[in-house]
Amino acid sequence: MYKPILEIDLGKLKDNARVEKELLAKHGIEVMAVNKVFDGCVETAKAVLDGGIDVIAESRTYNLKKLKDALNCKTCLLRSPCLSEISEVVKYADISLNSEKQVIQALSDEAVKQQKIHQVLLMVDMGDLREGIWFEHVDDIIETVKLILSLPGVELYGLGTNFNCYGTVLPTVKNGVDFLHIARKVEQACNIKIKYLSAGNCTSYHLLDKGIWPEGLNHIRIGGLHEFGIEYVDMKYLDEFHHSNKPVEKACSDMYKLYAQIIELNSKPTVPVGELGVDAFLNSKTFVDHGTRKRALLAFGRQDVPAESCIPINDNITVLGQTSDHTIVDIEDVSETLRVGDMIGFELDYTALLMACQTNGVEKRFVY
Repeated sequence: MYKPILEIDLGKLKDNARVEKELLAKHGIEVMAVNKVFDGCVETAKAVLDGGIDVIAESRTYNLKKLKDALNCKTCLLRSPCLSEISEVVKYADISLNSEKQVIQALSDEAVKQQKIHQVLLMVDMGDLREGIWFEHVDDIIETVKLILSLPGVELYGLGTNFNCYGTVLPTVKNGVDFLHIARKVEQACNIKIKYLSAGNCTSYHLLDKGIWPEGLNHIRIGGLHEFGIEYVDMKYLDEFHHSNKPVEKACSDMYKLYAQIIELNSKPTVPVGELGVDAFLNSKTFVDHGTRKRALLAFGRQDVPAESCIPINDNITVLGQTSDHTIVDIEDVSETLRVGDMIGFELDYTALLMACQTNGVEKRFVY
């Protein structure tokens, strides 16, 4: 059975995880590895564990189940739990991100039933407008921490915040220090020392890269750094990590390559003939006349991976467009002879990797 192939380099992923762990440890920062782009892939989680990171985070409980069953590693649920999945959360997640008292109470009740201790990372929204108690509502944050401390079956893992996901708010020294000040108020009010102050995701790394990381923030939930070797705020490759040789603006990685088969080769005009409407996705298009050019039709489409997130390995190949089942590429300037049945390869950015790992229409292959 034919499927396009997603090739994942586990050796490079392991190396990047090791480097990341060591870099952060020098600054007293614990790291939680986010595996969600791989959709619960056991092999990628194991590579990161082998690199020295000991907590794997996923956004779906069914993926945490896969990891617990296969690896029995420490796990974290990144997306706040649904009330309808509390039993599975306690069973398969050691830690979860939370902000709702009702959900925390439910976790406590279920943890008591399962005779477990479930750890709560209480989220504070510092302005990005996704999950978390609003940062100005310090009394509410304190009240929620006191609730966690009073309940059986749960304990406070730490306080967390998130940046640059929904509202595109960047992590800065100011919002990092503000988060730190909130934590100190909580500690004083509750007479505790908070173990972890989790200061965001891979975009927070730019503060460390610039040498302006707020001292006292000691935890980060990170995926993109070891997965792509990119510092995403200033958009630059980090030389300590494996990364692509393509322009960094492409935000792709040669650790993830998609190979698709040529199913048709021909030369055709570059402008359609006839009255134009919209495509299968209701988009109108414009075309520039470059004459007749040689092109290849590939056996994957938007149903599998969006072509705008696939960067041809051969720089002389240009992606022309895509339908649900086909991708069309210009191969006029390719020097080698291509034939029907040959494979054309692409490096993938985060979006393409996410989709390729989600779909049943792509086969995974692992290299070391």
